[in-house]
Amino acid sequence: MRDMGLDVRVIARIHDFQPRAEIEEAFRREGISLTLVPHTKNPWPLLSQCFSRILRHPSLLDGAALEYADPAYEQVVLDMVQAFKPQVAWLEYTSLWPIMQVLQRKGIPCIMKSSLIEPLQSMDDNGRTLISRLKAIPKFGGEYIAARESTVLMALTPDEKAWYDKAGAKRTELLPLRGLAECFERRIHTDKQVCDVVFLSSNYNMGHNRDAALFLLKDVIPAVRNRMPGTFRFYLTGSKFPASFGQYLADDVVSTGFIPDLAAFLSGMDIAVCPWVTGHGMQQKVFEPLCRSIPLITNRLSGYPFKNGEEVCIAASADNYVEALAFLSVTANRQNMADAAYKKAKVYFDEAVLKKTVLSAVDSVRLQNT
Repeated sequence: MRDMGLDVRVIARIHDFQPRAEIEEAFRREGISLTLVPHTKNPWPLLSQCFSRILRHPSLLDGAALEYADPAYEQVVLDMVQAFKPQVAWLEYTSLWPIMQVLQRKGIPCIMKSSLIEPLQSMDDNGRTLISRLKAIPKFGGEYIAARESTVLMALTPDEKAWYDKAGAKRTELLPLRGLAECFERRIHTDKQVCDVVFLSSNYNMGHNRDAALFLLKDVIPAVRNRMPGTFRFYLTGSKFPASFGQYLADDVVSTGFIPDLAAFLSGMDIAVCPWVTGHGMQQKVFEPLCRSIPLITNRLSGYPFKNGEEVCIAASADNYVEALAFLSVTANRQNMADAAYKKAKVYFDEAVLKKTVLSAVDSVRLQNT
């Protein structure tokens, strides 16, 4: 936003374990005003304090939203509004809808940036149990409020854009993961006796990562060994790898743990696999390989129109994954798909494209409000 000539003030929550001094110094170097407010540690006093508001808006029973109804936090925001007089407010995450309502009462239009449809993700990460479904109810309410009351809602994927449109959003725009703009790298694929295949995961605390890894370990990799022994070596990245999965590790299946320099690690990979069994949002593990010229096998792309067989391999079953790996074991096929994917990824995820989207949304809202 600064690069686009916008004057920016930032208010953010911070945890005790986060390096406050380093964060503040980074913002000072950039010349950006930053106000940090500690996260709420104990929600019970806040529940009592906001009781009447919760009766009006039961969606505040979602703890992620409740702490943004904290009167002390609201006052910080109102003090900033009084001093700065912003033309537009940008809110990261739909759980900030309580602050959106405060700002809009002051006549400030709000652009709401969604990171994912949290209730769907929450249910999947917790096995869609009865308890997880009950906990998701107020989160659904918050998503509907964010969609219907924000001036513009920036959705992460085409599928999520359609969801918010159906939820009653006034206006939706598509803004992909902004970190992808930093991942572009052209690759030349060479002949290799053993192809290195990566499954990207940040950690295995999340249910959708465990589901995907187990599908690979139990269904895909044994079938690959039977058909093409010695052709592939698999790497499963990410911390907190489940001990119970250790029985599936072997010379050709490695759990790497946390990778400090992911870009350097990926420069040695030939193929990426992402069986997106459950989960929502826009998983970086799916889209980063496309930007890094690594051929990808996955089962869905959240509505982004990459062509099956040309720019990506879409696989609905373990047999499909085996067929796709056999196809990509040929160097020319890997190179052709990598080049096509890189070109298409530039259309959607390039930094210039993302900046244009952000600036267009901000400018249109400012003009609308003048």
